[in-house]
Amino acid sequence: MKQVDCIITAAGLSTRMGQWKMMLPCESGTILDASIKNARSFCSHIILVTGFRHQELAERYSDQSEITVVYNPDYERGLLSSVQTGAQALLHDYCFITHGDLPFLATQIFHFLWLQRVNGALLPEYQGIPGHPILVECQTLRRSLQQGLGNTVRQRLLADQHRRISLNHPEIIFDIDTPADFKRLQDRLNNRATAMKFSN
Repeated sequence: MKQVDCIITAAGLSTRMGQWKMMLPCESGTILDASIKNARSFCSHIILVTGFRHQELAERYSDQSEITVVYNPDYERGLLSSVQTGAQALLHDYCFITHGDLPFLATQIFHFLWLQRVNGALLPEYQGIPGHPILVECQTLRRSLQQGLGNTVRQRLLADQHRRISLNHPEIIFDIDTPADFKRLQDRLNNRATAMKFSN
C-alpha cells in the first residue's frame, strides 16, 4: 500500500441507470464496495465524495479509518464540483481520481500508473477513450481546480502539465451508467464464477 490519496466520486443521481447504482449488487457487496476495495488495495487514504443519499453512504463507510467521507452540497453541478470538494481532504503528494461505478480497476492498474507518475497529471486511455483512474500530483490538481480552464476535471488537467498514457485494460472505461452496462457487469461476474467453478 502506497502513501497516496484516491478521490472516489459517488455523489450523482444515477439518472441514466433509472435507479441508484452505487448500491446495486456486485460480487459479495455493491458496485461502490468493489470500487473502494480496489482502490484500498493500493492507496492508503480514500476520499469518498458523496451527495445524493449522503447519509446512507456516510453511515456505511464512516467507521473505516482509511476512508474520509466528504459531502458535496453542489453535487448536482457535476463531477468537477465533487473533485473540488474531495481535493480539500488530500493528505499526500499524489492523488488518484476515479468514480464509484468502476468496479474492475485491479491493483495492477494502480501499480502500473504509480510507476509511470509524472510532475503533473497522468491520464490513462483505452483505445483512445479516456479512462480512470487519473493519477495527478496534488499540487497540480489544486492549481488546475482553482485556476484552470475548462468545465471538466480532465479539461483542466489537460490545460496544465500532463501526459496521456495508453493502457491495454478495458476495465478503465468499464463504468456502470445504464441498465445495459449493469447487464454487462452481471454477465462478466457470471462468466468469472463459471470459469472458477470449472477450474476447481
